[in-house]
Amino acid sequence: MTIPKLVTERLILREIHADDMDEIFDCWMQDEDVSRYMYWKASNDISDTKEFVEFELDNVENEKWNRWIILLKATSEMIGTCLIYFNEEEKNWDISYNLGKSFWGKGYASEAMNRVMQYAKEVLKIKECIAIHAIENSASEHIIQKLGFRYEKDVPYKCNGGDILTTGRSYRYTVK
Repeated sequence: MTIPKLVTERLILREIHADDMDEIFDCWMQDEDVSRYMYWKASNDISDTKEFVEFELDNVENEKWNRWIILLKATSEMIGTCLIYFNEEEKNWDISYNLGKSFWGKGYASEAMNRVMQYAKEVLKIKECIAIHAIENSASEHIIQKLGFRYEKDVPYKCNGGDILTTGRSYRYTVK
């Protein structure tokens, strides 16, 4: 199964392509503000972006790893990425997303993730999903709550490649 193209009012979500590397690097991979609360660390080395792209290409047909590149429908400009995956270690579905800084605060992450959650329910047939954000990341908290996730507990949280150890808030989404 390959990653299907998903469409919203303003966005196109599509699978990653090998020739996305430069746009990914420019949009978010080298930006420390974007990586601050993510599991990965920003890098000015394009080879780190190449590793990311190769990993994603290796997982395009993995039905437990669903990553989309987010494009603006009007211009085809790349603005970020979103993911729903099965965390084998934790034995649950989990979500993640990030946008280039110039696209923050415009509702794009919520719009993309709403469509991803619809896909998760209808196609992947998930019954539950987890989302965790750093306690300091109130924008992500807002998105997660808007998606219908419910707070469960605080958990230890590593971000920025493990350089930042903080508290995370764990949320659960349950299909009714």
